Amino acid sequence: MLPTYPESTRRKLARNVLVNTLRARRGENLLIETWSATLDWAKSFVLEARMLGARPLLIVEDEETLWKSVEEAPIANVGRIGSHEWAALKDADIHVYLYGPLDTAREEKLPKSFLARINAQDHEWFRLIEKCGVRSARFDLGRTNEAGARNYGVALETWRRELVEGATVDPRTLQKDGAKVARPLRGGREVVITHPNGTHLTLRLAGRAPRIEDGVVDDNDVRAGMLMSIVPSGVVSVTVDESVAEGTFVANIPGVMFAQGVETPLRPGSLEFKKGRVASHSIGSAGDEFRRSFSRLGPGKERPGLLSIGLNPNISSIPLLFDQEKGVITLAIGRNSHFGGETRTPRFTAYQSIRGATLTVDGDPLVDQGELV
Repeated sequence: MLPTYPESTRRKLARNVLVNTLRARRGENLLIETWSATLDWAKSFVLEARMLGARPLLIVEDEETLWKSVEEAPIANVGRIGSHEWAALKDADIHVYLYGPLDTAREEKLPKSFLARINAQDHEWFRLIEKCGVRSARFDLGRTNEAGARNYGVALETWRRELVEGATVDPRTLQKDGAKVARPLRGGREVVITHPNGTHLTLRLAGRAPRIEDGVVDDNDVRAGMLMSIVPSGVVSVTVDESVAEGTFVANIPGVMFAQGVETPLRPGSLEFKKGRVASHSIGSAGDEFRRSFSRLGPGKERPGLLSIGLNPNISSIPLLFDQEKGVITLAIGRNSHFGGETRTPRFTAYQSIRGATLTVDGDPLVDQGELV
């Protein structure tokens, strides 16, 4: 179960998401999808939508009933989305998804055929969001649990608190910082990252446009097809020249690896680059999984792929959002084509992050000892 949150907290977050992230307008259709664990949050979204003059429609998936269905009903009949739900999405202007279920460990034990069907429906959902121009926000409080906290080495209470506090940051602050960070990454050439822990890495920018995730789905995002925001948000990312990397990157906060569709938490480790390739590596917990994937998969996995700088002042311990802590520098290796890079295969991306580092672009500091300049 989730803890009970004050109504004032729920409504503050709901209003921030509706007004600043989704820019809800009077008369717009709002579709809210929630799981039972986050129903109280969904109610706050309904109320705030009505205060703004939007028209909310609420869909609830009851988790207890899901697990009973898995046990008693034919599995082929569970987890299918009907045409009436697709129709609601197509006719929505804005959408909020309070992600679930809460028992992610039990979800992972479901038959692979069932999970494959869910993934296929997710792809269709993203396709319709883009096709129909539906502005969407996702909030992941309903996925937080003890097992996940242990896997990522964070305190569950901190994880949940930062999800809420991070999602109530005024996105206009993130927009301002994001624009400042993105400017030199768009026009610069050489990036140097240093830290007293032994990090000294040189990368080359490739003249590609950075992606700013600032918690706002604005007109530029809509035109670019970037219609969904995961809240909390706050990071600027850019793909780098995949052929240039010299030196060492020593992480000091956790990361994650995605290999062949499997998500694996990674403890801080080090990557040594020579002539644009990972020449050696040392990863902490889950290092065996990393080494197996790295040795088994084909060319491309060893290339530098993505560089990012965090913007959110209220994040430090959120799994999968470590990179969004303000001033944190993250390096990804492997596949980066989904961010506009040139490495398409294999299906492998590993992220490592560092707090308190300095990053310069063409000699000018952009991050100084973990502080945005």
